[in-house]
Amino acid sequence: NREEIKMRSSNETYREVAERCSSYDVKDCPDCYSNSANEVSCLNCSHFCNEHCTLDLYDRIAKNL
Repeated sequence: NREEIKMRSSNETYREVAERCSSYDVKDCPDCYSNSANEVSCLNCSHFCNEHCTLDLYDRIAKNL
């Protein structure tokens, strides 16, 4: 399924970007986590809202992966 592959790819990219981001800051509330609480991912970052990095760092990091 293409959508499933795209979602997995996006999740992998979120993880890789978060691992390389010097401003990564894990959200402080367990109910906010989209993934496992132990997983480093943009989806678990306090600067990531509505699929957008509020610090505008995502695109800069992602293009260098």
